[in-house]
Amino acid sequence: MMGRMSSASTVIGEGVGEAALDVVRLRLVSSIVEESAVVRARDAIGRASSAMAGLFDVDVSALDADELRSWLEEVEGLRRTVEAAAVAAAGVVDRSNPFREQGFLSAKTVVKHMCRLSGPEAHRRVQTARLHDALPEWADAEADGRVGVAQSELMARIAANPRIPASVLERDSPALLEDAIGQSFDEFERRARTWETLADPDGDRDRNERAHANRDVRIRPRPQGGWTITGNLAELDGCEVNEIFAWFIDAQWRTDWADARSRLGDAATTADLVRTEAQRRADAFVAMAKAAASAAPGSQAPKTTVNILIDDETFDAHLRGETPEPRRYRDVVVRTQSGRRLHPDDVVNAALIGHIRRVVYDGSGTVIELGRRQRLFRGSSREAVMLLLTTCVWIGCDRPIAWCDADHSVSWKAFGATVPRNGGGLCDCHNNLKEQGFQVYRDDHGTWHVIDPQGNEIT
Repeated sequence: MMGRMSSASTVIGEGVGEAALDVVRLRLVSSIVEESAVVRARDAIGRASSAMAGLFDVDVSALDADELRSWLEEVEGLRRTVEAAAVAAAGVVDRSNPFREQGFLSAKTVVKHMCRLSGPEAHRRVQTARLHDALPEWADAEADGRVGVAQSELMARIAANPRIPASVLERDSPALLEDAIGQSFDEFERRARTWETLADPDGDRDRNERAHANRDVRIRPRPQGGWTITGNLAELDGCEVNEIFAWFIDAQWRTDWADARSRLGDAATTADLVRTEAQRRADAFVAMAKAAASAAPGSQAPKTTVNILIDDETFDAHLRGETPEPRRYRDVVVRTQSGRRLHPDDVVNAALIGHIRRVVYDGSGTVIELGRRQRLFRGSSREAVMLLLTTCVWIGCDRPIAWCDADHSVSWKAFGATVPRNGGGLCDCHNNLKEQGFQVYRDDHGTWHVIDPQGNEIT
């Protein structure tokens, strides 16, 4: 290369002068840099491909539980890093698009075509690239494998909301990133969406009003036979109907279970039920309609209880027509007991025509003691245990709290008191495991822990 530079200097220096020589030098340096970047890129891809190929040489089925867990976590970290590299490339296309002259007018079309992605997937990748540009710390966390792909895509969609000021996003992003790294996806999604509603109250109110305005239910005959039911309900109405529907589904399940037990006795399992879950849902819907039709004219409908949780500060703010600060999104509670987020306006309106029950709980999320002490959790004590939970408290269990039983953290046999602080909701499976030597308890910060019979914490 030095020889080429010397030769070029001699020829051009004689013919044109020093200015032209500077241009040639600049072009030669640029070509060296470009060639170096290409070599590094090809070398990186080659080494990464070889390493990835080596993953499939491992017999994963031969790993024990601890090794398999490490494998799952570390492979997921690699996936996040690779996705971050793909997002970075999409960001380059989004900023400069070198393919415009070929007819690719947007970064989305480039990524969709060249990576053979679906349109929504390509859109999410470009949107995430814009998040990385706006919040470099988020890009670093994904490249390091600390934050998941789904978390990044959700945050990218929220950050793309044009009604959220960039200054508010930048101010609160460290806390949101901390949640994305440290919380389950479901909990992060709840917190992130709560933050968005506080940062964009007008948009949230518009969405809620559209849901009310667009409510509709239809039942149509299908040409091939049968009927199709479609529809949309407003949020609070949907929660109430879903609660009623769940009762009827449960009644259908109990009927099938009683039939299986009558035929097979104690040997009966859920595989012996005569109907599928889908069939029971359909029959439950018909039974619900028939029950409504059979009610006597003018009779009072049974009262449906849907527990709705809202914190005092949010309730008071919406009574005054205000919106809480987005930065306190972690403290905002506006949802049903099952975890379905509601608009505060709906909750305030429901409070004006329904019954209000004040539930006080401490900073760790523990409801204070209600009612008299008793051996089993019943009545108000059971409700106090279950009220702030959405799922079984066992680590990683997604069973809805409605399917769980209130249980003692410190067992009754070990002189555990029957008070809400010593209670938690466990599904049947994990309730049985607790009787086999596992321990479940909540610390002073409200975090649940599960300890195996050997004394090791499950994380």
